Amino acid sequence: MSEENASNRAFSSYAFISIGANLPSANGSPAETIALAFDCIARLPSSGFLKSSIYSSTPVDSPAGTPDFLNAVAGIIPDDTETPLSLLHKLQAIENEAGRTRSGLKNEARILDLDLIVFGAVVCDTPELIVPHPRAQERRFVLEPLKRIVGEDFVLPGLSESLQGLLLAIGDQQGIYKARL
Repeated sequence: MSEENASNRAFSSYAFISIGANLPSANGSPAETIALAFDCIARLPSSGFLKSSIYSSTPVDSPAGTPDFLNAVAGIIPDDTETPLSLLHKLQAIENEAGRTRSGLKNEARILDLDLIVFGAVVCDTPELIVPHPRAQERRFVLEPLKRIVGEDFVLPGLSESLQGLLLAIGDQQGIYKARL
């Protein structure tokens, strides 16, 4: 079995969630909000819970003056009754509880952003949800923390390139480093 297949097989039941924050919330700093998000995700009906370290990244395609983001990735094995859409709704409820409001501006500063990146091997494209996340392969702030959990040989469903290959293609154009908290 190739390393790529071994990595994907080991994590084939997981849903991976990208976590981002760059504004303080009623819960505290962006780092404290991410810690709260980890706790909320860990309490979802699931088995298994994985989390990456927290990284700091420069904003990508954001309005001028947007502060740096803190980013992380969490992984869970959803209940058998969970669907990608039902998990998305739970993640949106966590965002709302943290105080997130949506203005409609793309990539703006926010209290909390939870994106469903992968839901097992599911590939879906509906008006409400696209899985795997359509821009995950372009975002170092998603790929780097995910790589720390699943390994560099993991391949996002529907793609042929490993995380390491995707990261090499992005290069250093997107600044990211392990946050000092």
